Amino acid sequence: MRIGRPATLVLTLALTLAVAGCATAPPKKTLAERKAERAKAAAAATAAATKPAAPPRARMTGTPEDARKHMLRGMAAIEMAKSPEELAMAEEEFLAAADISPRLGSAWFNLGKVQTQLGRYDDAIASYRQYLVVAPGAEDAQKVRDEIVKLEFRQEQVAREKGRAGSWITATGAWYSLVTEGGGIVLKTDQRRVTEEEVLSTYTLVGSVPIYDRAHAEHRLTARGNRLAGTWSRGPVPANECQIPPDTAEVAGEVNDRERKMTLRYEVTTFSASTQLAILGADYCTGVAVTGKKGVEEVLYGPLGPAALGPGVTLMGLYSWWAGGFSSIQQGWQGHLGVRLDEETEAYEAGLRNEDEILAIDGVPVKSLNAGEAMLRLYGQPGTPVRLDILREKEKTPIIITIQRIPNV
Repeated sequence: MRIGRPATLVLTLALTLAVAGCATAPPKKTLAERKAERAKAAAAATAAATKPAAPPRARMTGTPEDARKHMLRGMAAIEMAKSPEELAMAEEEFLAAADISPRLGSAWFNLGKVQTQLGRYDDAIASYRQYLVVAPGAEDAQKVRDEIVKLEFRQEQVAREKGRAGSWITATGAWYSLVTEGGGIVLKTDQRRVTEEEVLSTYTLVGSVPIYDRAHAEHRLTARGNRLAGTWSRGPVPANECQIPPDTAEVAGEVNDRERKMTLRYEVTTFSASTQLAILGADYCTGVAVTGKKGVEEVLYGPLGPAALGPGVTLMGLYSWWAGGFSSIQQGWQGHLGVRLDEETEAYEAGLRNEDEILAIDGVPVKSLNAGEAMLRLYGQPGTPVRLDILREKEKTPIIITIQRIPNV
């Protein structure tokens, strides 16, 4: 946020704080339009699931000598291969050899080997099993059985890593998107909060002023079992009239799939920035300085389910909370969670109202949770029930409603 003269400072701060913590609402559509789109998407998914399968690969025919030639061509392709595409050429040759001579054990063995290199563990296991069928007494049969066990373990790890993809949220309310990329994990956000402990930004006559702009940040990680390692980076951040430069660091941590929790540790560079009030002309930055290093432990929860309160509902309190009246706005997660919505939402139909405060999720008090734990409980699979204890304006006692979770799109 950029701050002007002191005469407008209080108003600017109030307006900024009032909207802090609000997620950007999606383009507004009517309830009927959203339901129609969802029904159309469901129909398309059903049609795709029932769509006839592609015709099977044409099987090769020939003589045993032809099978041998395909075997040799496949071996040559492996020797020459410098890319997955070239390895796939070897696979085609071994498939052709197996088509022509289904009892040719070496074809199935080499097929399993190249499919392993391509990372297609399901196919590799099937090929190795066929090799054991046609050559049960082979000298390397036990080694092949051992290799199948290893491939099954790799399958489990790949499935686990893919299962981590999706939306994650930190204990302090920043949403991250996790994708698997090039055998690693990439976490990205545009909502990282920069605290005063990380950047102390001061303004003439005012003193320290929090940074309200959210920063872009990324984690690029590799996983070794449950252990994580890699790098963290943060983009530039405006601090009044100053600009805080990007930062980067090495990261170490771990992921607990059972608890759906990830812990990352790294060091950030700390800065001070000072903005000077100008009597005439524009205010200006008098300097940005590095003040040291600070250890950070970032805890994320996820992946979140694809459904919660549905489109058109904005969650309040993840980044700040205002109790109303003349109370001050408190930055960061404060253990309060409210909603904003209008009548054209499915959540409204289910009983939720604008400015309701969620006191408990499935019986667990929100004030006992951090932001990530609260979202992990709120989000789930479409159509599953979530019980909410609601505090509503002018109501003396909490209201309990149960909502069938609504897809977020």
